[in-house]
Amino acid sequence: MTPDNLKTDFDEIFKGVIVPFFKDLGFKRKTHHFARQINDITQCFNVQKSQWNSYHDSLSFTFNLGFYNETIRTLSWGQEIPTEFPKTTDCFIQDRLGTYSHKRDQWYELSKRVDRNKVAEQIKNDLDKYLKPLFGEYQSLDDLKKFSEKNTGFLLSPYGQIVFLMLTGQIEEGKQFIKEQYKISLTPQTITDTINFPDGTKKENTRTYINQHYIDSIERLAKHYDIEL
Repeated sequence: MTPDNLKTDFDEIFKGVIVPFFKDLGFKRKTHHFARQINDITQCFNVQKSQWNSYHDSLSFTFNLGFYNETIRTLSWGQEIPTEFPKTTDCFIQDRLGTYSHKRDQWYELSKRVDRNKVAEQIKNDLDKYLKPLFGEYQSLDDLKKFSEKNTGFLLSPYGQIVFLMLTGQIEEGKQFIKEQYKISLTPQTITDTINFPDGTKKENTRTYINQHYIDSIERLAKHYDIEL
């Protein structure tokens, strides 16, 4: 199978299965990114191709999903960052669809060894059976309180989690969490770098440091919410 055929197979699945699915749900699209504003959040989805794709032998891709909120992003970063079209990398909650459809990180593969139609069927099934109910159930910050209780593996920065807790009325949890994070931020971190020389010998350099940006960010959020550290 030639590179052009692999790209054609991917494009046909993308345009024939993925795009119609999100169009029916009212999502907007930019290249391989999809987003839908609903209540106080934006639901985001992304088709990510593997950086190791050869296009000669195989083409692999996976699905990312996320939930975005402008206030959480602004307070987490400490500044307004205009975002007309949020992407999964902008989201305060991020995950892979495979976490729900396969209980693991799932990559779909197109190659001469794989029937393209079966891949298309699998994708349609995963979107209908797992993603549609997920986006149907979690449509607001309050809904995501339940999500955070049920799912512990999603990516949520300490800053985003602080703002999320405060925005959803979990005040005491937010106060406790920010104090815990402040203690962590003040704890010196040790990093060891290993240098490998051509003759096979190694040299290790160890350094200890305190992340001042981490401290400043926690202090900024504590001040915003009038929390005494």
